[in-house]
Amino acid sequence: MVTGFSFEQPKSNGWFRTLAHQLRDYRPRWHDRRFWMLQSLVIFLAASHVLFDAGGLDLGPLYFLPIGLLLVPVAYAALTYGFVGAIATALWVAVLTIPDIVLWHQGLERWGVIAELVLLSGVASFIGQRVDRERGLLEQTEAVAAALEASTMKYYGLLESSPMAVLVVDPTGSILEANSAACILFGKDTKTMQTIRVADLLGAAGAQRLMGNSSAQPSEALTVTLNGRELRLEPKITETDDGKGNPVIQVLLRDVTEEYQRRAGLRAYAAEVLRALEEDRQLMARELHDQTIQTLILLVRQLDSIEESRDSLPPGLLDKLREARQTAEGVVKSLRDFAKSLRPPILDDLGITVSIRRLLADFSERTKIESQLVLTGRDHRLPSETELGIFRVTQEALRNVERHAGATYVAVFITFTEHGVTLNVIDNGRGFAMPASGDFTASGHLGLISMQERAQLLGGKLEIQSSPGKGAKVTLSVSDAVTAEIPDRRLEL
Repeated sequence: MVTGFSFEQPKSNGWFRTLAHQLRDYRPRWHDRRFWMLQSLVIFLAASHVLFDAGGLDLGPLYFLPIGLLLVPVAYAALTYGFVGAIATALWVAVLTIPDIVLWHQGLERWGVIAELVLLSGVASFIGQRVDRERGLLEQTEAVAAALEASTMKYYGLLESSPMAVLVVDPTGSILEANSAACILFGKDTKTMQTIRVADLLGAAGAQRLMGNSSAQPSEALTVTLNGRELRLEPKITETDDGKGNPVIQVLLRDVTEEYQRRAGLRAYAAEVLRALEEDRQLMARELHDQTIQTLILLVRQLDSIEESRDSLPPGLLDKLREARQTAEGVVKSLRDFAKSLRPPILDDLGITVSIRRLLADFSERTKIESQLVLTGRDHRLPSETELGIFRVTQEALRNVERHAGATYVAVFITFTEHGVTLNVIDNGRGFAMPASGDFTASGHLGLISMQERAQLLGGKLEIQSSPGKGAKVTLSVSDAVTAEIPDRRLEL
Protein backbone atom coordinates (compact mmCIF):
# COMPACT_ATOMS: atom_id res chain seq x y z
CA MET A 1 0.00 0.00 0.00
CA VAL A 2 1.00 3.59 -0.46
CA THR A 3 2.37 5.41 2.57
CA GLY A 4 2.59 9.12 3.12
CA PHE A 5 0.07 10.18 0.49
CA SER A 6 -0.48 13.94 0.39
CA PHE A 7 -3.08 15.66 -1.77
CA GLU A 8 -3.71 19.35 -2.19
CA GLN A 9 -7.29 20.40 -1.77
CA PRO A 10 -8.87 20.26 -5.24
CA LYS A 11 -10.71 23.29 -6.43
CA SER A 12 -13.62 21.37 -7.86
CA ASN A 13 -16.38 19.83 -5.83
CA GLY A 14 -17.63 16.27 -6.11
CA TRP A 15 -16.45 12.73 -5.85
CA PHE A 16 -12.77 13.58 -6.38
CA ARG A 17 -12.72 15.86 -3.33
CA THR A 18 -14.37 13.15 -1.23
CA LEU A 19 -11.87 10.55 -2.45
CA ALA A 20 -8.89 12.82 -1.76
CA HIS A 21 -10.20 13.59 1.70
CA GLN A 22 -10.61 9.89 2.49
CA LEU A 23 -7.13 9.00 1.20
CA ARG A 24 -5.54 11.90 3.08
CA ASP A 25 -6.88 10.51 6.37
CA TYR A 26 -5.80 6.97 5.47
CA ARG A 27 -3.14 5.45 7.70
CA PRO A 28 -1.37 2.12 6.97
CA ARG A 29 -1.95 -0.65 9.49
CA TRP A 30 1.67 -1.17 10.48
CA HIS A 31 0.82 -3.67 13.21
CA ASP A 32 -1.59 -5.66 11.07
CA ARG A 33 -0.04 -8.87 9.70
CA ARG A 34 -2.49 -8.82 6.80
CA PHE A 35 -1.07 -5.45 5.76
CA TRP A 36 2.41 -6.90 5.27
CA MET A 37 1.06 -9.98 3.51
CA LEU A 38 -0.76 -7.66 1.11
CA GLN A 39 2.39 -5.60 0.47
CA SER A 40 4.41 -8.73 -0.16
CA LEU A 41 1.87 -10.05 -2.65
CA VAL A 42 1.69 -6.74 -4.55
CA ILE A 43 5.49 -6.44 -4.75
CA PHE A 44 5.83 -10.09 -5.77
CA LEU A 45 3.31 -9.81 -8.61
CA ALA A 46 4.68 -6.46 -9.80
CA ALA A 47 8.25 -7.78 -9.70
CA SER A 48 7.22 -10.92 -11.58
CA HIS A 49 5.64 -8.74 -14.26
CA VAL A 50 8.83 -6.69 -14.61
CA LEU A 51 11.04 -9.82 -14.75
CA PHE A 52 8.86 -11.41 -17.42
CA ASP A 53 9.00 -8.33 -19.59
CA ALA A 54 12.69 -7.61 -18.90
CA GLY A 55 13.64 -11.20 -19.73
CA GLY A 56 11.86 -10.97 -23.04
CA LEU A 57 9.37 -13.69 -22.15
CA ASP A 58 6.62 -13.51 -24.74
CA LEU A 59 3.27 -14.42 -23.23
CA GLY A 60 1.45 -13.83 -26.47
CA PRO A 61 -2.29 -13.39 -25.97
CA LEU A 62 -1.76 -13.89 -22.22
CA TYR A 63 0.17 -10.62 -21.85
CA PHE A 64 -2.68 -9.35 -19.66
CA LEU A 65 -2.28 -12.19 -17.12
CA PRO A 66 0.35 -10.54 -14.81
CA ILE A 67 -1.73 -7.37 -14.55
CA GLY A 68 -4.91 -9.43 -14.05
CA LEU A 69 -3.31 -11.27 -11.14
CA LEU A 70 -2.92 -7.91 -9.37
CA LEU A 71 -6.70 -7.93 -8.98
CA VAL A 72 -6.21 -10.48 -6.18
CA PRO A 73 -4.44 -8.12 -3.70
CA VAL A 74 -6.66 -5.21 -4.74
CA ALA A 75 -9.81 -7.25 -4.07
CA TYR A 76 -8.33 -8.50 -0.79
CA ALA A 77 -7.58 -4.90 0.25
CA ALA A 78 -11.15 -3.91 -0.62
CA LEU A 79 -12.60 -6.74 1.44
CA THR A 80 -10.26 -6.07 4.35
CA TYR A 81 -9.97 -2.27 4.46
CA GLY A 82 -12.93 -1.05 2.41
CA PHE A 83 -13.07 1.61 -0.27
CA VAL A 84 -10.04 3.62 0.89
CA GLY A 85 -7.86 0.52 1.15
CA ALA A 86 -8.95 -0.66 -2.30
CA ILE A 87 -8.17 2.69 -4.00
CA ALA A 88 -4.86 3.09 -2.17
CA THR A 89 -3.80 -0.42 -3.21
CA ALA A 90 -4.89 0.21 -6.81
CA LEU A 91 -2.77 3.40 -6.88
CA TRP A 92 0.15 1.52 -5.36
CA VAL A 93 -0.18 -1.13 -8.06
CA ALA A 94 -0.31 1.58 -10.74
CA VAL A 95 2.86 3.22 -9.40
CA LEU A 96 4.72 -0.11 -9.40
CA THR A 97 3.49 -0.92 -12.91
CA ILE A 98 4.31 2.42 -14.60
CA PRO A 99 8.02 1.60 -15.28
CA ASP A 100 7.05 -1.67 -16.90
CA ILE A 101 4.43 0.02 -19.08
CA VAL A 102 6.85 2.75 -20.19
CA LEU A 103 9.85 0.49 -20.89
CA TRP A 104 8.50 -2.78 -22.29
CA HIS A 105 5.02 -2.19 -23.69
CA GLN A 106 4.38 -0.44 -26.95
CA GLY A 107 1.35 0.39 -29.02
CA LEU A 108 -1.82 -1.54 -28.35
CA GLU A 109 -0.24 -3.61 -25.57
CA ARG A 110 0.51 -0.46 -23.62
CA TRP A 111 -3.06 0.75 -24.00
CA GLY A 112 -4.32 -2.72 -23.09
CA VAL A 113 -2.30 -2.71 -19.87
CA ILE A 114 -3.52 0.82 -19.07
CA ALA A 115 -7.10 -0.34 -19.71
CA GLU A 116 -6.49 -3.26 -17.31
CA LEU A 117 -5.30 -0.86 -14.63
CA VAL A 118 -8.36 1.36 -15.13
CA LEU A 119 -10.61 -1.68 -14.98
CA LEU A 120 -8.78 -2.90 -11.89
CA SER A 121 -9.32 0.50 -10.21
CA GLY A 122 -13.03 0.40 -11.13
CA VAL A 123 -13.43 -3.09 -9.69
CA ALA A 124 -11.55 -1.99 -6.56
CA SER A 125 -13.84 1.04 -6.20
CA PHE A 126 -16.99 -1.04 -6.67
CA ILE A 127 -15.96 -3.74 -4.20
CA GLY A 128 -14.71 -1.18 -1.67
CA GLN A 129 -17.95 0.81 -1.77
CA ARG A 130 -20.02 -2.34 -1.31
CA VAL A 131 -17.85 -3.39 1.61
CA ASP A 132 -18.13 0.07 3.22
CA ARG A 133 -21.88 0.05 2.73
CA GLU A 134 -22.22 -3.38 4.32
CA ARG A 135 -19.97 -2.35 7.19
CA GLY A 136 -21.96 0.82 7.69
CA LEU A 137 -25.19 -1.14 7.84
CA LEU A 138 -23.56 -3.59 10.24
CA GLU A 139 -22.37 -0.75 12.46
CA GLN A 140 -25.83 0.82 12.42
CA THR A 141 -27.37 -2.53 13.30
CA GLU A 142 -24.90 -3.00 16.13
CA ALA A 143 -25.56 0.55 17.36
CA VAL A 144 -29.32 -0.01 17.30
CA ALA A 145 -28.86 -3.34 19.06
CA ALA A 146 -26.66 -1.70 21.69
CA ALA A 147 -29.16 1.12 22.19
CA LEU A 148 -31.97 -1.41 22.42
CA GLU A 149 -30.01 -3.44 24.95
CA ALA A 150 -29.28 -0.30 26.98
CA SER A 151 -32.94 0.70 26.81
CA THR A 152 -33.96 -2.80 27.83
CA MET A 153 -31.54 -2.76 30.76
CA LYS A 154 -32.85 0.65 31.80
CA TYR A 155 -36.44 -0.58 31.49
CA TYR A 156 -35.75 -3.65 33.61
CA GLY A 157 -33.85 -1.50 36.09
CA LEU A 158 -36.84 0.83 36.46
CA LEU A 159 -39.16 -2.17 36.53
CA GLU A 160 -37.28 -3.80 39.39
CA SER A 161 -36.77 -0.56 41.33
CA SER A 162 -40.45 0.38 41.21
CA PRO A 163 -42.08 0.15 44.65
CA MET A 164 -45.38 -0.67 42.95
CA ALA A 165 -46.27 -4.10 41.63
CA VAL A 166 -45.88 -4.16 37.83
CA LEU A 167 -47.29 -6.84 35.55
CA VAL A 168 -46.81 -7.08 31.79
CA VAL A 169 -49.51 -9.23 30.22
CA ASP A 170 -50.53 -10.17 26.71
CA PRO A 171 -54.03 -9.49 25.31
CA THR A 172 -55.18 -12.96 26.49
CA GLY A 173 -54.31 -12.18 30.11
CA SER A 174 -51.17 -14.33 30.39
CA ILE A 175 -48.42 -12.76 32.50
CA LEU A 176 -45.22 -12.14 30.53
CA GLU A 177 -43.22 -10.27 33.16
CA ALA A 178 -43.54 -9.38 36.84
CA ASN A 179 -41.21 -7.25 38.95
CA SER A 180 -39.97 -8.05 42.45
CA ALA A 181 -42.67 -5.94 44.10
CA ALA A 182 -45.37 -7.98 42.33
CA CYS A 183 -43.73 -11.25 43.36
CA ILE A 184 -43.58 -10.10 46.99
CA LEU A 185 -47.17 -8.82 46.91
CA PHE A 186 -48.61 -12.07 45.57
CA GLY A 187 -46.12 -14.37 47.33
CA LYS A 188 -44.81 -16.07 44.17
CA ASP A 189 -41.44 -16.29 42.43
CA THR A 190 -40.74 -14.85 38.99
CA LYS A 191 -40.90 -18.17 37.13
CA THR A 192 -44.26 -19.03 38.69
CA MET A 193 -45.64 -15.58 37.85
CA GLN A 194 -44.72 -16.07 34.18
CA THR A 195 -46.72 -19.31 33.98
CA ILE A 196 -50.06 -18.03 35.31
CA ARG A 197 -52.75 -15.60 34.22
CA VAL A 198 -54.05 -12.36 35.68
CA ALA A 199 -57.30 -14.12 36.61
CA ASP A 200 -55.31 -16.47 38.87
CA LEU A 201 -54.16 -13.46 40.90
CA LEU A 202 -57.09 -11.04 40.77
CA GLY A 203 -60.02 -13.33 40.01
CA ALA A 204 -62.13 -13.43 36.89
CA ALA A 205 -63.95 -10.16 37.65
CA GLY A 206 -60.71 -8.29 38.41
CA ALA A 207 -59.03 -9.61 35.27
CA GLN A 208 -62.03 -8.62 33.16
CA ARG A 209 -61.90 -5.09 34.56
CA LEU A 210 -58.20 -4.78 33.80
CA MET A 211 -58.32 -6.21 30.29
CA GLY A 212 -61.34 -4.09 29.41
CA ASN A 213 -59.85 -0.82 30.66
CA SER A 214 -57.55 0.91 28.17
CA SER A 215 -57.31 4.17 30.10
CA ALA A 216 -54.00 5.29 31.51
CA GLN A 217 -55.77 6.89 34.43
CA PRO A 218 -56.05 4.96 37.70
CA SER A 219 -59.39 3.18 37.97
CA GLU A 220 -61.42 2.08 40.98
CA ALA A 221 -59.51 -0.10 43.42
CA LEU A 222 -59.78 -3.87 43.13
CA THR A 223 -60.52 -6.04 46.14
CA VAL A 224 -58.24 -9.07 46.35
CA THR A 225 -57.99 -11.67 49.12
CA LEU A 226 -54.46 -13.03 49.66
CA ASN A 227 -53.66 -15.47 52.46
CA GLY A 228 -56.88 -14.56 54.22
CA ARG A 229 -56.14 -10.82 54.08
CA GLU A 230 -58.27 -8.46 52.04
CA LEU A 231 -56.24 -6.03 49.95
CA ARG A 232 -57.25 -2.99 47.94
CA LEU A 233 -55.20 -2.53 44.76
CA GLU A 234 -55.52 0.55 42.56
CA PRO A 235 -54.65 -0.38 38.95
CA LYS A 236 -53.19 1.85 36.26
CA ILE A 237 -53.28 0.32 32.78
CA THR A 238 -51.09 1.30 29.82
CA GLU A 239 -51.28 -0.30 26.38
CA THR A 240 -47.87 -0.64 24.69
CA ASP A 241 -45.84 -3.22 22.75
CA ASP A 242 -42.98 -5.59 23.54
CA GLY A 243 -40.50 -3.96 21.15
CA LYS A 244 -41.29 -6.52 18.45
CA GLY A 245 -44.64 -5.05 17.46
CA ASN A 246 -46.70 -7.39 19.64
CA PRO A 247 -49.32 -5.60 21.79
CA VAL A 248 -48.96 -5.95 25.55
CA ILE A 249 -50.62 -4.36 28.57
CA GLN A 250 -48.60 -2.91 31.43
CA VAL A 251 -50.46 -2.98 34.74
CA LEU A 252 -49.28 -0.98 37.75
CA LEU A 253 -50.91 -2.07 41.01
CA ARG A 254 -50.67 0.33 43.94
CA ASP A 255 -51.51 -1.13 47.33
CA VAL A 256 -54.01 1.33 48.82
CA THR A 257 -55.22 -0.98 51.58
CA GLU A 258 -53.97 1.22 54.43
CA GLU A 259 -55.23 4.35 52.69
CA TYR A 260 -58.62 2.72 52.15
CA GLN A 261 -58.73 1.63 55.80
CA ARG A 262 -57.88 5.16 56.92
CA ARG A 263 -60.61 6.59 54.70
CA ALA A 264 -63.05 4.00 55.98
CA GLY A 265 -62.09 4.90 59.54
CA LEU A 266 -62.54 8.60 58.82
CA ARG A 267 -65.91 7.93 57.20
CA ALA A 268 -66.98 5.88 60.21
CA TYR A 269 -65.78 8.64 62.52
CA ALA A 270 -67.55 11.30 60.45
CA ALA A 271 -70.71 9.18 60.41
CA GLU A 272 -70.51 8.84 64.19
CA VAL A 273 -70.00 12.58 64.59
CA LEU A 274 -72.89 13.26 62.24
CA ARG A 275 -75.07 10.79 64.10
CA ALA A 276 -74.22 12.46 67.40
CA LEU A 277 -74.93 15.85 65.84
CA GLU A 278 -78.31 14.68 64.60
CA GLU A 279 -79.11 13.29 68.04
CA ASP A 280 -78.17 16.63 69.59
CA ARG A 281 -80.32 18.42 67.05
CA GLN A 282 -83.22 16.11 67.78
CA LEU A 283 -82.77 16.61 71.52
CA MET A 284 -82.52 20.38 71.08
CA ALA A 285 -85.61 20.45 68.87
CA ARG A 286 -87.54 18.39 71.44
CA GLU A 287 -86.43 20.63 74.31
CA LEU A 288 -87.34 23.74 72.35
CA HIS A 289 -90.75 22.31 71.56
CA ASP A 290 -91.49 20.82 74.98
CA GLN A 291 -89.97 23.50 77.19
CA THR A 292 -88.96 26.81 75.64
CA ILE A 293 -91.82 27.11 73.17
CA GLN A 294 -94.37 25.89 75.70
CA THR A 295 -93.09 28.42 78.22
CA LEU A 296 -93.41 31.19 75.65
CA ILE A 297 -96.93 30.02 74.77
CA LEU A 298 -97.78 30.18 78.48
CA LEU A 299 -96.35 33.70 78.53
CA VAL A 300 -98.57 34.69 75.58
CA ARG A 301 -101.62 33.31 77.37
CA GLN A 302 -100.72 35.23 80.52
CA LEU A 303 -100.41 38.38 78.45
CA ASP A 304 -103.84 37.60 76.97
CA SER A 305 -105.33 37.24 80.46
CA ILE A 306 -103.81 40.54 81.49
CA GLU A 307 -105.19 42.17 78.36
CA GLU A 308 -108.68 40.96 79.29
CA SER A 309 -108.57 43.30 82.29
CA ARG A 310 -107.78 46.23 80.02
CA ASP A 311 -110.24 48.51 81.79
CA SER A 312 -108.03 48.65 84.85
CA LEU A 313 -104.85 49.28 82.84
CA PRO A 314 -103.48 52.65 81.76
CA PRO A 315 -103.89 53.24 77.99
CA GLY A 316 -100.14 53.46 77.35
CA LEU A 317 -99.44 50.21 79.19
CA LEU A 318 -102.07 48.36 77.15
CA ASP A 319 -100.31 49.24 73.88
CA LYS A 320 -96.98 48.03 75.23
CA LEU A 321 -98.69 44.87 76.45
CA ARG A 322 -100.03 44.13 72.96
CA GLU A 323 -96.59 44.84 71.45
CA ALA A 324 -94.99 42.41 73.91
CA ARG A 325 -97.57 39.76 73.02
CA GLN A 326 -96.81 40.13 69.28
CA THR A 327 -93.11 39.88 70.01
CA ALA A 328 -93.65 36.71 72.03
CA GLU A 329 -95.75 35.18 69.24
CA GLY A 330 -92.99 36.05 66.73
CA VAL A 331 -90.40 34.36 68.94
CA VAL A 332 -92.62 31.26 69.20
CA LYS A 333 -92.94 31.09 65.40
CA SER A 334 -89.19 31.57 64.89
CA LEU A 335 -88.38 28.89 67.44
CA ARG A 336 -90.84 26.48 65.82
CA ASP A 337 -89.24 27.06 62.41
CA PHE A 338 -85.80 26.60 63.95
CA ALA A 339 -86.87 23.39 65.67
CA LYS A 340 -88.22 22.05 62.37
CA SER A 341 -84.91 22.81 60.65
CA LEU A 342 -83.03 21.02 63.40
CA ARG A 343 -85.04 17.83 63.09
CA PRO A 344 -88.40 17.87 61.34
CA PRO A 345 -90.65 15.43 63.21
CA ILE A 346 -92.60 14.88 60.00
CA LEU A 347 -89.53 13.10 58.55
CA ASP A 348 -89.70 10.32 61.13
CA ASP A 349 -93.48 10.12 60.98
CA LEU A 350 -94.35 10.52 57.29
CA GLY A 351 -91.13 9.91 55.36
CA ILE A 352 -88.95 11.67 52.83
CA THR A 353 -91.56 12.56 50.20
CA VAL A 354 -93.97 14.35 52.53
CA SER A 355 -91.05 16.04 54.33
CA ILE A 356 -89.60 17.46 51.10
CA ARG A 357 -93.06 18.57 49.96
CA ARG A 358 -93.46 20.47 53.25
CA LEU A 359 -89.91 21.80 52.95
CA LEU A 360 -90.67 23.18 49.48
CA ALA A 361 -93.91 24.76 50.69
CA ASP A 362 -92.10 26.56 53.52
CA PHE A 363 -89.31 27.53 51.11
CA SER A 364 -91.72 29.12 48.60
CA GLU A 365 -93.67 30.88 51.34
CA ARG A 366 -90.49 32.35 52.80
CA THR A 367 -88.61 33.25 49.60
CA LYS A 368 -91.47 33.77 47.11
CA ILE A 369 -89.59 31.47 44.70
CA GLU A 370 -91.84 29.11 42.73
CA SER A 371 -91.14 25.45 43.49
CA GLN A 372 -92.30 22.06 42.24
CA LEU A 373 -91.94 18.46 43.43
CA VAL A 374 -91.99 15.66 40.82
CA LEU A 375 -92.16 12.00 41.91
CA THR A 376 -91.34 9.03 39.67
CA GLY A 377 -91.68 5.39 40.62
CA ARG A 378 -93.34 3.79 43.62
CA ASP A 379 -92.96 5.95 46.69
CA HIS A 380 -91.89 3.98 49.77
CA ARG A 381 -90.10 4.43 53.07
CA LEU A 382 -86.32 4.22 53.29
CA PRO A 383 -83.99 3.59 56.23
CA SER A 384 -83.96 6.47 58.68
CA GLU A 385 -80.35 7.53 57.98
CA THR A 386 -80.94 7.42 54.23
CA GLU A 387 -84.06 9.58 54.49
CA LEU A 388 -82.25 12.02 56.75
CA GLY A 389 -79.28 12.25 54.36
CA ILE A 390 -81.52 12.90 51.34
CA PHE A 391 -83.47 15.49 53.32
CA ARG A 392 -80.29 17.30 54.42
CA VAL A 393 -78.92 17.40 50.86
CA THR A 394 -82.24 18.83 49.63
CA GLN A 395 -82.27 21.31 52.49
CA GLU A 396 -78.72 22.48 51.73
CA ALA A 397 -79.43 22.71 47.98
CA LEU A 398 -82.49 24.90 48.63
CA ARG A 399 -80.48 27.02 51.06
CA ASN A 400 -77.88 27.64 48.33
CA VAL A 401 -80.65 28.58 45.89
CA GLU A 402 -82.06 31.04 48.40
CA ARG A 403 -78.72 32.64 49.27
CA HIS A 404 -76.77 32.65 46.02
CA ALA A 405 -78.74 31.62 42.92
CA GLY A 406 -81.09 34.55 42.41
CA ALA A 407 -83.53 32.04 40.91
CA THR A 408 -87.25 32.41 40.26
CA TYR A 409 -87.99 28.70 39.97
CA VAL A 410 -86.69 25.50 41.54
CA ALA A 411 -87.80 21.91 40.96
CA VAL A 412 -87.09 18.78 42.99
CA PHE A 413 -87.28 15.39 41.27
CA ILE A 414 -87.34 12.18 43.31
CA THR A 415 -87.06 8.95 41.33
CA PHE A 416 -87.62 5.58 43.02
CA THR A 417 -86.28 2.57 41.11
CA GLU A 418 -85.52 -1.02 41.93
CA HIS A 419 -81.83 -0.06 42.04
CA GLY A 420 -82.13 2.84 44.48
CA VAL A 421 -83.34 6.42 44.61
CA THR A 422 -82.20 9.53 42.75
CA LEU A 423 -82.70 13.14 43.85
CA ASN A 424 -82.38 16.09 41.45
CA VAL A 425 -82.61 19.74 42.54
CA ILE A 426 -82.68 22.10 39.54
CA ASP A 427 -82.91 25.91 39.56
CA ASN A 428 -82.90 28.63 36.89
CA GLY A 429 -80.54 30.93 38.76
CA ARG A 430 -77.31 32.62 37.78
CA GLY A 431 -75.20 29.49 38.15
CA PHE A 432 -71.47 29.44 38.84
CA ALA A 433 -68.19 28.26 37.33
CA MET A 434 -67.27 24.71 38.27
CA PRO A 435 -63.72 24.14 39.60
CA ALA A 436 -61.52 22.27 37.12
CA SER A 437 -60.70 19.50 39.60
CA GLY A 438 -64.24 19.11 40.88
CA ASP A 439 -62.95 19.90 44.38
CA PHE A 440 -65.01 22.66 46.02
CA THR A 441 -62.73 22.96 49.07
CA ALA A 442 -60.41 25.58 47.53
CA SER A 443 -63.33 27.56 46.07
CA GLY A 444 -65.00 27.95 49.45
CA HIS A 445 -68.40 26.44 48.52
CA LEU A 446 -69.02 25.10 52.01
CA GLY A 447 -72.61 24.12 51.27
CA LEU A 448 -71.54 22.00 48.31
CA ILE A 449 -68.78 20.43 50.41
CA SER A 450 -71.36 19.56 53.06
CA MET A 451 -73.55 17.86 50.44
CA GLN A 452 -70.57 15.87 49.15
CA GLU A 453 -69.77 14.64 52.65
CA ARG A 454 -73.40 13.65 53.20
CA ALA A 455 -73.40 11.69 49.94
CA GLN A 456 -70.18 9.88 50.86
CA LEU A 457 -71.55 8.91 54.26
CA LEU A 458 -74.62 7.51 52.52
CA GLY A 459 -72.42 5.53 50.14
CA GLY A 460 -74.03 7.49 47.32
CA LYS A 461 -72.79 9.68 44.50
CA LEU A 462 -73.24 13.44 44.25
CA GLU A 463 -72.94 15.27 40.93
CA ILE A 464 -73.13 19.04 40.56
CA GLN A 465 -73.56 20.67 37.17
CA SER A 466 -73.54 24.42 36.61
CA SER A 467 -72.20 27.19 34.43
CA PRO A 468 -72.57 30.97 34.64
CA GLY A 469 -76.02 32.11 33.57
CA LYS A 470 -77.45 28.59 33.21
CA GLY A 471 -78.56 27.67 36.70
CA ALA A 472 -77.43 24.62 38.62
CA LYS A 473 -78.34 20.96 38.97
CA VAL A 474 -77.59 18.84 42.04
CA THR A 475 -77.97 15.07 41.61
CA LEU A 476 -77.76 12.58 44.47
CA SER A 477 -77.83 8.88 43.58
CA VAL A 478 -78.13 6.33 46.37
CA SER A 479 -77.83 2.65 45.48
CA ASP A 480 -80.17 -0.08 46.60
CA ALA A 481 -77.59 -1.22 49.17
CA VAL A 482 -78.64 1.65 51.44
CA THR A 483 -82.24 2.12 50.29
CA ALA A 484 -83.68 -1.26 51.19
CA GLU A 485 -87.37 -0.80 51.61
CA ILE A 486 -88.62 -0.91 55.19
CA PRO A 487 -92.21 -1.16 56.46
CA ASP A 488 -94.15 2.04 55.90
CA ARG A 489 -94.40 3.97 59.17
CA ARG A 490 -96.56 6.83 57.86
CA LEU A 491 -99.46 8.05 59.88
CA GLU A 492 -102.80 8.22 58.20
CA LEU A 493 -103.86 11.86 57.87
